[in-house]
Amino acid sequence: MKNEEVRVSENLSEAHTLPSWLYTKPEVLEVEKREIFCKTWQYVGHVSQLSKPGDFITSEVADRPIIISRGQDGEIRAFYNVCTHRAAKLIEGEGNRSVFTCPYHAWTFRTDGSLLRAPNMGGCDHFDHQDFCLKTIQLEIVQSFIFVNLDPDAPSMAIQFPDLFLHVEKYDLSKLKRIRVKETICRSNWKVGIDNYLECDHCSIVHKTLVSKLDMKQYEMAMYDYYSYQGTPLKGKTSDFGLGQGGRYYWLYPNTWFSFDPGPANLSIHQSIPIDHNTTKYVYTTFFMTDVMTKEEEELLAMDDTVRKEDLDICEVVQKGLETTAYSQGRFSLTENLVHHFQLLLQKDLEHVLSLPKKNQSTPI
Repeated sequence: MKNEEVRVSENLSEAHTLPSWLYTKPEVLEVEKREIFCKTWQYVGHVSQLSKPGDFITSEVADRPIIISRGQDGEIRAFYNVCTHRAAKLIEGEGNRSVFTCPYHAWTFRTDGSLLRAPNMGGCDHFDHQDFCLKTIQLEIVQSFIFVNLDPDAPSMAIQFPDLFLHVEKYDLSKLKRIRVKETICRSNWKVGIDNYLECDHCSIVHKTLVSKLDMKQYEMAMYDYYSYQGTPLKGKTSDFGLGQGGRYYWLYPNTWFSFDPGPANLSIHQSIPIDHNTTKYVYTTFFMTDVMTKEEEELLAMDDTVRKEDLDICEVVQKGLETTAYSQGRFSLTENLVHHFQLLLQKDLEHVLSLPKKNQSTPI
């Protein structure tokens, strides 16, 4: 490679990775929030959290506060958690409310987002309640999982993620019970964790205990426009293995993956949420099919915690290397095709805003 940086080539066999400065400069994250996180589908909850009219949960996407509410009509909606009077945050946490009342000036909103009362606006000319409803956000439910997209013009999930969860759609995922939400802080850029997740070349080195149970000879990968799949059965099982009889892993661009791990029927949703340019919050939401924790499920949680710690440790090591002057760009192996796919998507979304690497004339894009 010449001394100048090069773009990620669409040709995997000759492709260099993204340059390290995209993982280390604080200003890059601000662009990513605007150009990626504000325009992509983000997981915010499960329908079991909103079982009754008036139930609500709160979340954040790209630092924007959000309310997800089941209205009195039974419909689930998403709104910005921002009062339309003077922009105060309306509500915290989760629970059940018949209305949302602003803690600042007591403007009150129905659970469908419409303005019910504006007590300090009497006598104001041309004031119409309909002009001050909560601002809505695109929301879709896929297999009982709730997603939002801050971009009102974003394509639907059916368009961006066709045949998602193909291998497990025969199971009624709405019966999953939300058992545990665990948050961990990783001292690395959010993209490091995604890069790590999208290849398993490191698995036999970093995750020896987990790999000892799996038939890595049957390991398969599939790539789609905005998501990818990895899977392999337990030893002694075939490629059409059932839920819990192997690992099935779905990554959704840019920062969410759904992991169906070997063991009792389960699902873990992993979210890589950037705090700053070199700090990431990992949110792990675990589901089982049972209400009461079994010994096998406890053992699976312990195994998951071990694997996640192994990944966290290696990601922090990588971040330290990225921040040295010794590293600018690497090269992809032919088995890192899913990481390559992710980095091409990033390059496409960022190149019109950031000054990305110069194009090497011998390297097609």
